[in-house]
Amino acid sequence: MLVRLLLLLAIAAACLQAWRPAAVAAQAEVTDEQLEAASIGRIIAIGSPNGGRITRIPLEVYVARVLAGEGEPNAPDAARQALAVAIRTYTLVQMGRHRREGFDLCDTVHCQVLRAANDNSRRAALATAHRVLTVNGAPAEVFYSASCGGRSEGAAQVWPGATFPYMQVVRDDDVHEDDVPWTLDLTIDELRHALSRAGFGGGPLRSIEIDGVNPSGRVERLRVSGMRPDEITGPAFRDALGTTRIRSTAFALTRQGNVVRFTGRGYGHGVGMCVIGAGRRARRGESVEAILAQYYPNLQLTDLASASVSPRPIAPPPVEVSASGVVVAVPRDSKVSARDLERITVNARESLTRALGTQAVPVTVELHNTLDQFRLEVRRPWWVSAAVTGSTIDLAPAALLEQREGIEATLRTAMAELLMSSTLADRPAWVRIGGARYFASASRPPAPSSNVSCPADAELTLALSAVAQREAESRAVRCFARALAKTGDWRTIR
Repeated sequence: MLVRLLLLLAIAAACLQAWRPAAVAAQAEVTDEQLEAASIGRIIAIGSPNGGRITRIPLEVYVARVLAGEGEPNAPDAARQALAVAIRTYTLVQMGRHRREGFDLCDTVHCQVLRAANDNSRRAALATAHRVLTVNGAPAEVFYSASCGGRSEGAAQVWPGATFPYMQVVRDDDVHEDDVPWTLDLTIDELRHALSRAGFGGGPLRSIEIDGVNPSGRVERLRVSGMRPDEITGPAFRDALGTTRIRSTAFALTRQGNVVRFTGRGYGHGVGMCVIGAGRRARRGESVEAILAQYYPNLQLTDLASASVSPRPIAPPPVEVSASGVVVAVPRDSKVSARDLERITVNARESLTRALGTQAVPVTVELHNTLDQFRLEVRRPWWVSAAVTGSTIDLAPAALLEQREGIEATLRTAMAELLMSSTLADRPAWVRIGGARYFASASRPPAPSSNVSCPADAELTLALSAVAQREAESRAVRCFARALAKTGDWRTIR
């Protein structure tokens, strides 16, 4: 009996000795050098929106660092790897988002947050290297958030004009049943101050109530009686109050006296993968593929190298066409040529500098190929035709502009805003927007109106519809005309 016991112990010791090297090998640390080799020459330029040093990081090293910053610290391997795929896909599509500042992506929540990579994040990046989510053979524009609270959100509910049929509402209740709701108490005065800071006029705030929910059960719209405008979208309300206070738009509200209580679920915009939900699914044994299929139905998990797919360009490369200080960019198959766009731009700048009494300045104009490309660049509602950022004018696709005001009228309005922007930077939105439309008008400018009310900033920047936007802009022009008739100098209007 003793001999048999000793024999069993010896066999066990031998098995343990044989297992150890494999176990140690399995636990060997993944290095940045391995991740760099797996990146196959793909480099991401990372910078800060506030300036500073630009860092160039191999793709898979970047994925590991973002995973350390955005992931759940103690998540199982399957959840980490699923998030690594989402991070990599997001990165490839969004590359060039900050190209005008000299880098691809920023290091803040505007893009993705980086932290020092750890061995777990490096393992997940290496285990999924080259794997991305694709639609029609190209990396798809995907998103993820901390917690959906039981149901993910449709992309178009957060970013008006988003056209992603694969980013729809997905039920996730079975892994969120035990979530504890979050609560927040705010006084009516605190709410009014927050809305005022976001550009709302009027007041006092008499009442606040939910005026509509979307298919995911999140707040689509609130009515804020007493303010101007008296409505606000759920996402805009969350931004106005602070995203760390109103954790998501999946909330209800009750009022008792002067205090409003918000009770909600989830944390973040809710679009795409739910990081907390993915961790729970992995803990109950779901695979990487199952987790990705849950949050990104209708997308394909593809090997980037073998499929020879490439990231979708955000905008065409700029092409300088003259020595006039005008740089234009047009899609390769554009019906509007670079020469035509340059001519329209120069003509608009020359006539407006004479009307405004300003100097000609260098201008870059980018005509986008698709509405999605335009929306990616400017992050504005679908009904916006042009956006001015510094000395750059972004234009919606030419076919869309033809259905609206036309390319020349759209560019002329944007040019007026650009030329007036530095002087009017500290003025209300109605001065900047009304002034641009006043001077850009091809017809006779509107006569001054004594009874028109000037729109609050939020009426122009947070309009709920194209109709509301146009109505506010019309009032802004009439207000500007009235002020100009009094002062005689657009520079002095406040």
